[in-house]
Amino acid sequence: MISAISDLMTGQVPADYNLKTNEIRIQDKKGNLIINIDCRNRCVINYVEILGNSVVSNKKGVYSSIKSKGKVYTTRSRIMSPKVTIDNDTVVIDGIIFGEKGRQVFEKWIFRADSDYIDWTIERSFPGQMTFEDTGFPEWSFNNMETWTGALLGTGGVAWCRFFDNVNASLGNHTGKVTFWNQQNKACLSIDPSQHEGQHVAVRFSRQPDSRYTLNYSVTEDELRTKHFLSRFIIDRQDIWDSFDAMGKIIITYRLRALNYDDAYSRGDFKGFNNESVRSVLNTIARVGVIDDKLMGSNNWHLDMGFVCLHEQWVAQMGLAIDDQNYLDNYKKTLDYFRDNAISKEGNVKDRWAYRIWDSEPGTFENGFYECQWGDLFDANTDYVINVAELFSLNGDMEWVRSHKRQCENALGFLLAGDSDNNGLIEVFADSHKEKKGSDWIDVIWASWENAFLNAKFYYALMQWADVEEISGDLSQAGYYRDLAEKCKYRFNQPVTNGGFWNPKNNWYIYWRDKDGSIHGDNLVTPVNFMAIAYGICDDKKRKDAILSKIENLMQKEKLFMWPISFFPYQPDEGYKVNYPFPNYENGDIFLAWGEVGIRAYQDYDPSIPVRYITNVLNQYEKDGLAFQRYDRIKQEGAGNDILANNCLPVVGLYRDIYGIQPQYNRLYIEPHMTALLNGTQIKYRLRDLDYSIQLSLNDYSVNANSFTVNSSQNFSMNTKDNKLVYYNRNSKIPAMEITRDKKSALLIKILTSDNENNSLLKWATVSESESLATSYDIFMLKAGKTYQILRNGTKYKAEKVNSSGKINFSIKNEPGKKEFFEIRPVK
Repeated sequence: MISAISDLMTGQVPADYNLKTNEIRIQDKKGNLIINIDCRNRCVINYVEILGNSVVSNKKGVYSSIKSKGKVYTTRSRIMSPKVTIDNDTVVIDGIIFGEKGRQVFEKWIFRADSDYIDWTIERSFPGQMTFEDTGFPEWSFNNMETWTGALLGTGGVAWCRFFDNVNASLGNHTGKVTFWNQQNKACLSIDPSQHEGQHVAVRFSRQPDSRYTLNYSVTEDELRTKHFLSRFIIDRQDIWDSFDAMGKIIITYRLRALNYDDAYSRGDFKGFNNESVRSVLNTIARVGVIDDKLMGSNNWHLDMGFVCLHEQWVAQMGLAIDDQNYLDNYKKTLDYFRDNAISKEGNVKDRWAYRIWDSEPGTFENGFYECQWGDLFDANTDYVINVAELFSLNGDMEWVRSHKRQCENALGFLLAGDSDNNGLIEVFADSHKEKKGSDWIDVIWASWENAFLNAKFYYALMQWADVEEISGDLSQAGYYRDLAEKCKYRFNQPVTNGGFWNPKNNWYIYWRDKDGSIHGDNLVTPVNFMAIAYGICDDKKRKDAILSKIENLMQKEKLFMWPISFFPYQPDEGYKVNYPFPNYENGDIFLAWGEVGIRAYQDYDPSIPVRYITNVLNQYEKDGLAFQRYDRIKQEGAGNDILANNCLPVVGLYRDIYGIQPQYNRLYIEPHMTALLNGTQIKYRLRDLDYSIQLSLNDYSVNANSFTVNSSQNFSMNTKDNKLVYYNRNSKIPAMEITRDKKSALLIKILTSDNENNSLLKWATVSESESLATSYDIFMLKAGKTYQILRNGTKYKAEKVNSSGKINFSIKNEPGKKEFFEIRPVK
């Protein structure tokens, strides 16, 4: 027996059975995952080891369970010893019988070890139709709440252990894929179920009275319903799911893997920042807005209300930095769910979804969706459109985005119908702030009639959707929306005396105008001014500089760690009483949600400014996890129990605006705004099943994927598949060059000179880093009918006449390690 265990530990024997103790020990063939199963009058996994770390070693272990008529039955004790059969790497445990006498459940467990995983199949049979209040199929019981930092979910969300801050606190999700991780010892346990068609898998995480952390799986024919309203989280009870019926046989296989957290979830080397803090923000606070399958926002699942705010334009954008296909897939389903359930026939998008009725306008709550009692929040319309467009940039799914065309057009049309005076600015329902109705994300400030906050979003939504219309082939609609955007932009930028929002006296944009023409919110509201710059509605450099320099001077004077929602107080009657005295709540506190749009506003002005504030936010995360609604302006400490996932947006801004990672539907575009402090940054990024390695320094950017590397001192796009690379100069939507190689071999392309006005390529160099290969070049964006001379290493190689599509083609044979220089010159 001792020699058998020794062989097992060296990877020679994947499974071993101790007849004396009736215990089985099985491991993957690398020895990273070790499982011990006790079959003496029970059937329970009583020990699990991940990369040398014991995660299950208590009296409970991992077992099957059912709850029927208030009684719990398990395989943990007082059952007949099951039959065990071992064949090298496969263990079969049969005859597992438990439950009420005469109504017993039968199970068979099958374990099969492979190189880096163990497959665990459970076959469960019922004697007839049965009703259960709860089940463990199986139930995992971990040592304590400190065993794991949290669990990444198949919905793209997270079961963050710090949120289970009360006995019996429980979270349910309609998913099966779970990956636990421990930030300290780097151990990960991945559980990935493979169920039969028609089966539904759900999970429940709970904090037990003795502080054990448990995970219960359910596998059912019908999707589990919630028991208490629509709640996925309850702070003090475990009965998240309603009772369900079961009959016949159910089979499911769980693939169990032991992973190293640093290897499996490395994001790169973020020079100038704490690598672990960047990763942790995106794996914890950023994901708590995922409530469940088809339900995502940027609040959190932890409150009794479980809000999803539809009036937030950044939920798809958060996926850009979270960089998890599960998140993107679930948000796709979420937007479908919104499209089908939250939009009226007239095109009005409901403001929110919640577990239960709370802050809803009476009579509007249906299937969780409702209109907010504080007012009609019109940015639910703009933000639905923006999120659809931005998710399309991430997933590139043309069929999917076309399925949203009608509703996006309806949502925009609903807003356009509100422009009663046809001046290009949309209007809200409230004529005056005296009606005490909110109209946007800043919901208890009484912004009315013509609202700059909404119109900045409206402009952005029009421009984003115009691009989608163009890509999908509807050029007429694209032109229509761009014309509307220009009309909005013109009026928006007029001085307040001419019906616009620009206040030349203060050199900033005001928040809103009542129908009587009175000006309100003239207190330097940062979202209004940041969006005007970041979304392109303000393109006057003097205005941008005036706003940004003013804000930075005020930040330095007050020594704030991040931008507040407004710098000066609202008038006493411009908001709800909770906002007074200044600074308080939406009247001057710090909301990190506006971090990305602020970073985008500053990226061209001086990127070192937002880099400093990103550092401050990461330092704050290390102190408190950013697990608050906002930060008190005076104390600069966390406040508010409505924890916002959008507190991650400064890190999203780091990815999008500083590193410049901006996926497009058919390519990866990078437009970095680097500082010397960040030189040498290396980022691992995954987009549409392709792994990218991005290296960034000042004016030196390299992107590698599929053994192609593009290096340039300027922004560019690339796409690659099989043996083809497509290169786009600067921010052009049309390729400048395609390279096709005859076999997969590493190829470096260094861009030397471009014609940026025409987005064409003039000079570049290549190096084939390994074996000899043939490459074919298509050069685009040239003048049709003109002849160009191709120079290779300074010598005339050949002359080519441009065809009608603006393209020339030539081929060469590369030699390993030799740098080749190419130049394209028009022949006079």
